[in-house]
Amino acid sequence: MNTPADSNAGENANTNTDVNIIANATRFSTKTLNPQILVTLWNVERLGSFSAVARETGWSQPAISQQIRKVERELDAKLVQRTSHGVELTPIGRILARHGQLIDNRVTQAVKDVEEYQRNGSTHIRLVAPPSVCSSFVARVLVHISKTSDIRVSLMQMEPPEAMDALEQGLADCAIIFQYNSLPALVGPDDLEVSPFGIDPLMLLISANNTIARQHESSHLPVQLVSARGEQWIAGCETCRANLVSLARAAGFTPEITHSTDDYWATQNLVEVGMGVSIVSRLATTAGKQPDLAALPIADDNAFRTVCFVTRKADDRPAVTRVKNEIEKASHQYLESI
Repeated sequence: MNTPADSNAGENANTNTDVNIIANATRFSTKTLNPQILVTLWNVERLGSFSAVARETGWSQPAISQQIRKVERELDAKLVQRTSHGVELTPIGRILARHGQLIDNRVTQAVKDVEEYQRNGSTHIRLVAPPSVCSSFVARVLVHISKTSDIRVSLMQMEPPEAMDALEQGLADCAIIFQYNSLPALVGPDDLEVSPFGIDPLMLLISANNTIARQHESSHLPVQLVSARGEQWIAGCETCRANLVSLARAAGFTPEITHSTDDYWATQNLVEVGMGVSIVSRLATTAGKQPDLAALPIADDNAFRTVCFVTRKADDRPAVTRVKNEIEKASHQYLESI
């Protein structure tokens, strides 16, 4: 991409790469914004000073200041203001910086994609997935893929929000995530495609000797979450904790959360020694459950999560499609149909 100085010199000859914005609400006429200035604004917000941007990018500080002043004149709007700690963006500056962040992410991704292709061709796939998925069926799928094709899959455990960030930043090629029905769906960039695989019911993990478990053993009915309102609770990851709070509030109480861990085996141990109860997915219990514990179905229409596969829309490599298809096929043995 051009430096700020190059952009100033060639702006009239390089209009095909410009991004046009129309701000009718404030009576601006059509103004031309070079993508590089958007990235520069993002760097200013991220680093907090022109000098820091200059050091990181190798540009001169006057060139950075000059381009920002030029755009401010065209928009008749202040984009950057000085503070006692350096500089910060104005509201309109932050709006433009968000676009610069996306451009910077895409350029970074393009470089990584090329480097990855040069090293490994198009058959090395980086997959991220939550622990419950990794410990159930994904490992078997990866063994099958390695034995029947030249595709090499690198697997890393990651909870859904971090997985979406990894995709956006180009650190992963595809991801398996879950979305709780009680919470708003995760929102990522427009270039990500989310494909639901199936439904994973949620269970109340409790001591088999607990009165709630004994009552379920007699009735075989899903348990009302409110029946455990007097228990202490063990929460999972941040998203799982939010789901627990949401389900409990819908049942009419606020859970007393005393412990938090995203390790399913640690959760089991805490429940076993009487430190509380927890909500876990049925998929997690397929990896094993201690015999003195019970996993009970919950009487709530939102007591489930949807397991999804996420890829970048532009990534049409056959290897990615093969990984997706194999995982989806295996998931049918563990998930309920949507």
